[in-house]
Amino acid sequence: MLKVLFTGGGGVGSEALWKLYSDRYEMHFADANVRAIDPIIALDRCHEIPWASDPKFVNKINAICKQYKIDLLVPGVDEELLILAKEINRLAPTKIMLPNYNFVQTMSDKFLMIQALSKQRLPVPLTYLLKEDFSNIDFPCIVKPRKGRGSRGGRVIETKVEAEMLKRTLGEAVDKFVIQNKIEGQEYTVQMVANMKGQLLAVIPVKVDLKRGITINAKVENNLNVIGACRLIHEVEPTIGCYNIQLMLTDKGVVMPFEINPRISTTFCLVVAANVDPIDIFLGEGGLDQLVSFTDGVQLRRHWTNHFTNNKQ
Repeated sequence: MLKVLFTGGGGVGSEALWKLYSDRYEMHFADANVRAIDPIIALDRCHEIPWASDPKFVNKINAICKQYKIDLLVPGVDEELLILAKEINRLAPTKIMLPNYNFVQTMSDKFLMIQALSKQRLPVPLTYLLKEDFSNIDFPCIVKPRKGRGSRGGRVIETKVEAEMLKRTLGEAVDKFVIQNKIEGQEYTVQMVANMKGQLLAVIPVKVDLKRGITINAKVENNLNVIGACRLIHEVEPTIGCYNIQLMLTDKGVVMPFEINPRISTTFCLVVAANVDPIDIFLGEGGLDQLVSFTDGVQLRRHWTNHFTNNKQ
C-alpha cells in the first residue's frame, strides 16, 4: 500500500481524508502542533514537525519519510512550499506533490501572480502595490498582504481617504501589501491536478457558498466556463503537481482569478469525495486526451465537534 504524508495535518480536511483515503493508502499526518490533528486519526500516524522557519524542518521531514518509507509527501502549509520545492532531490526517493519551484515562487506572491497572468493577456482584477499610485482603483476595494493565506490581513477599504490613511499607518511594511479592485460575482475555488510530466488531467470547480477564511459550505459544479478559463491558465503557466485557483465568475460570465495557491486547498477532501484521486493522477503516466470526470453536485458542509480528554495522572 502506497504511503502518503500530509503536512498541515491539523487542518480542517484531515479528518475527511483519513475516512476517504484509508482503504487506498497508508495515511500519515504531520503538524507543528500535533495535538491539533483530529483524534479520529491513529496516534501512530500523527507526527510532530518543527515550524517551516526552523532550521531543523527539512531534516525532520526527511527523517519521518525515511523511517516510515513515505512514497509521497503532500505539503499543505504555505510557508513550507518554497523550502520543500528546493529539496526535491534531498528527499528522494519520496516524491513531493508540489508545483515546480518557479511556479511556487511566482504564485505565492499575489502581486507577481497578477503580473504573470496579465502579461499573458488573461483577465485579472486591477491590482497595484499599495505604495504606488492607485488612483485608477475603484472603491470599495481590497487591500491584502502580497503573501499569506486564509484571507489573513485582508480588508475591504471603502474610500480613497481610508486607503491613504492605511498606507501611512503601515510605514515601511506598505511594501508587503497590494490594493485590488473588488470583483463582484460568484466565487469558485478550483483544484488543478497535473501529473509529474506537467500534463493537466483534472480541473474540479468548487462553487463557494460560505467562506470564513476557509471554505465552510461549497459544491462541486461542472461549470464549463470556469474549467475552460482554468485550462488556459495552465497552458500559459504550466507546472506539475496540485494547485488551487481562486476566482470570481462575474454576472457577464468573465472569469477573474485573484489568487493561485501552489498547494492543495482546504477543499481537497471534497475533490476526493467527488471521485477524483489527485494522488493517483499525479503519480500516473497520463496519456489521456481529456480531463478525468468527476461527480457533479457533491456538497461540503463543515461542522465543528467537541473532544474532551482527562490528562490528570
